[in-house]
Amino acid sequence: MSLFCGTACRRKSFLCYRLLSTFVTKTRYLFELKEDDDACKKAQQTGAFYLFHSLAPLLQKSEHQYLAPKHSLLELERLLGKLGQDTQRIEDSVLIGCSEQQEAWFALDLGLNSSSSINASLQKSEMEKELKGSFIELRKALFQLNVKDASLLSTAQALLHWHGAHQFCSRSGQPTKKNMAGSKRMCPSNEIIYYPQVKVWKRLSGEKLQKRWDWRWKDSTLLPSTGPFLIALS
Repeated sequence: MSLFCGTACRRKSFLCYRLLSTFVTKTRYLFELKEDDDACKKAQQTGAFYLFHSLAPLLQKSEHQYLAPKHSLLELERLLGKLGQDTQRIEDSVLIGCSEQQEAWFALDLGLNSSSSINASLQKSEMEKELKGSFIELRKALFQLNVKDASLLSTAQALLHWHGAHQFCSRSGQPTKKNMAGSKRMCPSNEIIYYPQVKVWKRLSGEKLQKRWDWRWKDSTLLPSTGPFLIALS
């Protein structure tokens, strides 16, 4: 009995160590991509892109649920070329995560006009025909997505919305420029740096999580010391 318990404890300790090691490795890799534009651009070569149109994600129907298709850089370049668009548009993408194998994931909204893009928004119907999917409002499809896709697309939508709302410096009025990963925006005229803020919503006792988005720029938010929370960008 004691031998069995000892084996089980060692196995549990090994699994915990492995999970912690994977988490640390992913965190370090994501931090490198956020701070190093060259490393982020290199990661795009082997990474995957989730596509949006006016903040609505591209989804494909499969039986009783939705799937969020991923596209490689080569597929995305081919699509843009077919639609008569410049591949420079890919620079508007934002980093949203990575796999355990360090495949970087990016989100790109082709339905929004960006100050850093020389192209207008693409037609929704034309893109849906080419991509064999539909751009659906996330709130309508949220409960028909698996947990991983729902979380990833929510993060992507929030970050894309933040960049769309902070294209100009609040002090100088000049256009801001995002870094390659989309983890910050900087005003070239005065070098002020803007970061997507973490906003914490406290869970009400005995009730469901109350999800609310507020996109107004606010001062840094400190994490309360107790209670479960919902983290969002603002």
